Amino acid sequence: MAQKVLFQTLADRDNADFVEENAPFICENAKAWLGNGYYFWDTFIENAHWWGEQVHSGKYIICKFRCDFDDRCFDLVGNTEHMQALDLVIREMQRKLKIDLDTTTVRRILEFFKQKIGFDFEAIRVSGINSKSGSNYIFRLKFNYDKPQYLDYKPAIQICIYTKKGLNLRNCKIVHPEEYVW
Repeated sequence: MAQKVLFQTLADRDNADFVEENAPFICENAKAWLGNGYYFWDTFIENAHWWGEQVHSGKYIICKFRCDFDDRCFDLVGNTEHMQALDLVIREMQRKLKIDLDTTTVRRILEFFKQKIGFDFEAIRVSGINSKSGSNYIFRLKFNYDKPQYLDYKPAIQICIYTKKGLNLRNCKIVHPEEYVW
């Protein structure tokens, strides 16, 4: 079983002790991409900083965690079997519900998956394409200097864990801002 380092970015409300004792914090926003859950940036702290700058206007806390990364996570980044399973769900929704992919969200598809088919995972892992455009935290390297194709070597990979202890989430530690690190 592999371990992962995850980062959660939070608004800094001058409550570092409370954060370290109670993190992670759930996101229950109706627009949360993957449904209600505990959202983390996978591996690359730069993405957590980007979120803090964009969403929390530069006043933010980053907590670092460890988790076990195994088959309890529906991995749409590195597991092609999971990608194919999602495709089957999408095709089933198109057949039964006549959904239009231009007006359907990932969240809606996941809710259908959970309710109608059976989604037996503690977490989901995705990579948000174009989620960081125009950012200072873009890490790209061209394959050929005169072509537009590139490698994003620190992609915006997120993991949403559906319960606070899912994937054996543990070891909360504040790593930003510096004045809260001890």
